[in-house]
Amino acid sequence: MKLSNGFLRLFFAFSLFPVKPVSAARAHHGSDTPPGDRMDGLSDSRRRQSRCHQNQQPAANRRSLRALIEDLSSAHTAVLGKLRHFDALGVAMVAWASFLSLCFLSAAFCQPARSSLAVLAGGVEAGEDAPAVSQDYKFLPGDFVYFTFEVGGFSSDTDPKTETRKIALTYELVPEDMSGIALTAPVKGEIKEELHPEDKNWMPKRRASFLLPSFLAAGDYRIHVYVQDGISKAETTADFPFRIGGVQIKTSRSITVENFRFLRSEEDSEPLAVPAYSPGDTVYVRFDMTGYKFNLGNAYRLAYGLTVIGPDGKPFIEQPHAAELQSSSFYPAHYVPGNLDLTTKKDSPAGAYTLVLTVHDLIGNTAYEIKRAFSLER
Repeated sequence: MKLSNGFLRLFFAFSLFPVKPVSAARAHHGSDTPPGDRMDGLSDSRRRQSRCHQNQQPAANRRSLRALIEDLSSAHTAVLGKLRHFDALGVAMVAWASFLSLCFLSAAFCQPARSSLAVLAGGVEAGEDAPAVSQDYKFLPGDFVYFTFEVGGFSSDTDPKTETRKIALTYELVPEDMSGIALTAPVKGEIKEELHPEDKNWMPKRRASFLLPSFLAAGDYRIHVYVQDGISKAETTADFPFRIGGVQIKTSRSITVENFRFLRSEEDSEPLAVPAYSPGDTVYVRFDMTGYKFNLGNAYRLAYGLTVIGPDGKPFIEQPHAAELQSSSFYPAHYVPGNLDLTTKKDSPAGAYTLVLTVHDLIGNTAYEIKRAFSLER
């Protein structure tokens, strides 16, 4: 079958016929929408959305859309009538082109509009009204985290007499770990304002602060923001990252000890490279327990004891029940710190000693033992 150039033009839906005005424009007091409004409908997402909601669209616009589709359908039908001398394949191709044209029109006029509601100018701060922290800044467990943000793209109800606009927004802020678990209780609020014509560029700004948990491991965290527009019912969310330094913890499925260290004094933070003391010194030991189980309310219950083996291989110090710790918190504690202060005597024998530390998870009913060596030297 030989196809003419005119037949190939059938695949271009809007090349079949010129789109003519359905009726006079509003400037001539007609009852239908002018063709200019239909062309706006192909480019303006908000007007497209209004045409998708029959209860809100003017009758004139609905008639214009129906008329345009009917004109297109009639034109394609006329072309089909002129192509009766083609075989079934040619007619099917023309019908397919008509179907694609109608689908294009439906998508163009009924594509939903996207909300412009957005969280703007959000910043994580180390102090109230302080500049936003850099990406490398690290908070510490127990610190306060401050946050500010603005909201743009909100809707309003306008009073035609006074030209004032009322807005109604609600928001919720919560610091989270990267799994979406809240570190603290969320901060919630409302923004209800009455705006005047001179406030056309005004945007609401809000502040909040959060106290970080004490036993929080170092890593990446975020502040999650949720905003809802009470007028348009639009919603939006945004995440603002921040970092926490301090204690590094590895994930464990059962109780274990990490960051075991000998210290020279109680105030030291750096461990001794060589744990050597003199007789009569106090041996300071610090460690972190992790991997334990929780009860309701993120409650934990731990205990630990120790035995120190002297140079002669006999117990030098024995404290099987050195401490028991239990507590609960809003956010599950990543670790619980433990400490031991062992005071030696001036006549303690010099030599190598072994500290045996045993920690117990009283909820998970498991235990873990760790051995570390130190020495007393004269």
